[in-house]
Amino acid sequence: AGIKNEDIYAAVFTGNTTMLHFLLGLETESIAVSPFIPVTTRLNIFKSGLSGMSVDMNKNGAGVTFPGVSAYIGGDTVAAVLSSGMYGREGTALLIDIGTNGEIVLGDKNGMFACSTAAGPAFEGANIKNGVGGVRGAIDTVGPGPAFKYTTIGNASPVGICGSGLIDAVARLIDAGIIDETGRLADEEEAAGFGRNIEKRLAVIDGTRTFILVPEGENGASGQIVITQKDIRELQNAKAAIAAGIETLIEVSGKTGGSVAKVYLAGGFGSNIKVESALKTGLLPRWAEGRIEAVGNAAGAGAAEGLLSADMLDLAGNIGKSIRYVELSARADFAEKYVDNMFF
Repeated sequence: AGIKNEDIYAAVFTGNTTMLHFLLGLETESIAVSPFIPVTTRLNIFKSGLSGMSVDMNKNGAGVTFPGVSAYIGGDTVAAVLSSGMYGREGTALLIDIGTNGEIVLGDKNGMFACSTAAGPAFEGANIKNGVGGVRGAIDTVGPGPAFKYTTIGNASPVGICGSGLIDAVARLIDAGIIDETGRLADEEEAAGFGRNIEKRLAVIDGTRTFILVPEGENGASGQIVITQKDIRELQNAKAAIAAGIETLIEVSGKTGGSVAKVYLAGGFGSNIKVESALKTGLLPRWAEGRIEAVGNAAGAGAAEGLLSADMLDLAGNIGKSIRYVELSARADFAEKYVDNMFF
């Protein structure tokens, strides 16, 4: 924008509770162990020139951190609730931000509930054999069999598969009957019944049952890109955590899935995921079909609203205080729902 850093006098920051603690120079040890107590979750205003701060702006300026709710529901979630407008809705809304932790908020103007699920890093491409982040060349969509045509980010040569591509690929493999409801890949005997094109894609590599999505050299790929049985299990664990968190919040709130009028998907993954694949794999509940809206970087949008309006910052503070946090790790019903949602 052609603006010098020393000409910036106000800055608003949002992020998860741990990141905001790092920014403020606060101890984070208590966040990592039960009962997971942060030093603060309130809205904080600080002078940018404080010792230890690394905010590159005018030393006489002020910074503001968004308020959070708990150790695992941070300012980014509150900012997303603010920008989505769900805090003022007449009808019930569900906000889902899917990442290594999946933050979920359910409610309306009469009150909101929130939880955080340890989904793991599968949606971000980690712990996946050929997983990558949302980088150039990452496979992001996969078409139906038997061709399983794919697209890559930037239309570049394929380098791996990102979270949205993995969800898509697994959904297409379920459609084709190559993955059953338990998540098991077809064995050698079953593979023969799918026809030659699919049979040659199913192999045992390094002792693991594997589906070859991209053969070596195809479209400039430097090596083959595969989906292993372990990759499928990683996805099952991740999607089961999100699905069980949604079901638990609905139960705790006394609502039903049918009463949810709008489902907001926040963040980069939520914006790029193919909804039909998320429904097919059980990442999102079937009742959400037709009610889903991708809201992109909702946390960033909320921070912008707070930067432009003191009233919105005040409102964010009230939102943070009004959300009831539900700790899932202590709930036996969450564990039961998690196991039930492992199936496709």
